[in-house]
Amino acid sequence: MITIALFSILCWGVVGQAKELPAKPAGEFFPLQAADHEKAVSFQRGRPVVGTTYFYWYDVESKAHIINSNGSDALTDHPANMAGVSFKRVAWHQGQLKDMMDAGIDFLMPVYWGVPGKRDGWSFVGLPPLVEAHTALEKEGLRPPMIGMFYDTSILQWNGSNADGSNYHVDLTTDFGRQWFYAAIRDFFSLVPPAKWARIDRRPIIFLYEAAFVKKQDPERQFAYVKARFKKDFGVEPFLVKSAGWQGEADAVYSWGGAVSGPILFRDVAALGPGYDHSAVPGRQPLVVERKDGGTYVDRWTKVLQLDPKVRPWMVHLETWNEWHEGTDIADSHEYGRRYIVLTRVLADFWHRGAQVYLPSSYIHASSVSWEPGKPQGLDLQPTGGDGNWELRGFQGVRAAVTLPNPHSQAARYLYINVDDAFAYGLFGKPIVLRVTYRDAGCSSLAVEYDSTVAQGPLEGAFRPAGSATVTGAGLWKTAELRLPECRFMNRCNGADLRLVVTGGQMELAVSRLQLHKAD
Repeated sequence: MITIALFSILCWGVVGQAKELPAKPAGEFFPLQAADHEKAVSFQRGRPVVGTTYFYWYDVESKAHIINSNGSDALTDHPANMAGVSFKRVAWHQGQLKDMMDAGIDFLMPVYWGVPGKRDGWSFVGLPPLVEAHTALEKEGLRPPMIGMFYDTSILQWNGSNADGSNYHVDLTTDFGRQWFYAAIRDFFSLVPPAKWARIDRRPIIFLYEAAFVKKQDPERQFAYVKARFKKDFGVEPFLVKSAGWQGEADAVYSWGGAVSGPILFRDVAALGPGYDHSAVPGRQPLVVERKDGGTYVDRWTKVLQLDPKVRPWMVHLETWNEWHEGTDIADSHEYGRRYIVLTRVLADFWHRGAQVYLPSSYIHASSVSWEPGKPQGLDLQPTGGDGNWELRGFQGVRAAVTLPNPHSQAARYLYINVDDAFAYGLFGKPIVLRVTYRDAGCSSLAVEYDSTVAQGPLEGAFRPAGSATVTGAGLWKTAELRLPECRFMNRCNGADLRLVVTGGQMELAVSRLQLHKAD
């Protein structure tokens, strides 16, 4: 096989100004053989496990990722003790690892921005001290979390890898692009001893961040290439967990954003976090998801724990251990102390035991839930606001919710619907029938969009369409019956579980009754 370095030279005219890739990786743990993994500790697919993303780019001496370029505070939340915070210090990594042990976390994933060939950056410099800290704890007889990789794919666009210092936008339809993509993975694992790798079924874990940063994808070859090269170089295939925007077959799928709108559930992975606040990040629009003194975090964990262990995901991805810029941290902090470490331990213990949590509800074994004005029975309309405004009116003795103007769109109006949690969690991945009793006037059509387990459409299935009904203008009361397959009902539909979409005419729809009934 042609070496990476030689191939890069041959491809020079094809890839423009892209620099030659290093023929050798950054670390010493390369190459490896299958025999190097015979005694490897491994998690098993399907068995409950908890991992978290670990941001190690902070350095109190240089003020990197601590003070902004304008001199302002770069952090929304702050480490409990700022002294000694540095990706270069073994003691700091060691303290974080010990806290993760206290939190019941099984594996961490350093967020890796290692641009191939640029080995003086924090992504490269910070890994050896982390490994040293891990080894020191093992020598004490402790079992620190195993180490996986979180591949921050933003480096596929922002990397300064061209010969003139400009960015090479990685194109995975080219041989050079696939080699560039793999080189970062190769470098990371060459810096971490294989005995420390976090594995699923003996295969090292790699989470891939968003696909939006890649120039072009090649769904047939991009992941196959990574697996083949990794096995050749390291003696084992990796366990690839892709963000939902990536094309091609991976071993599991997840979604970033669990700290904002979690839990976000796929078949194998649940993403969740304590809340969000990036107030300290310059140039961003305000976005705050309140922590509610830990209530948000507990509620999100509880939503996952209420699911039947036979059908719920088996891996929890916590966002994040210590992203203090965006306020998604659960590490020991000045603002919250060790509160989230303690909460994580309690909840992770439930998770590891395969426990299912039941909350008090009269609808947990119900076959249906319904809503009528003033009579919510396991089903309710979200209060008016945002793009879902409505009011109650009377129509010759029939009271109904009527859609009001949507200040955010002239094309549609919405009625948002919430389902009782205990009723909803028994429906995960199952079908349900929605019956809508409405006045046949005021608009052209009504449709339904709902939170689904199928990752299609906006927000990966949070607004999946499921049929519609035509409004003729006759003014009579009618009932439309719509089937909703593969329900998720995790409040991802703008904080609700589903919504009615009203279009055409005056966009006024009057609804007197709603019912969700479990399908056979």
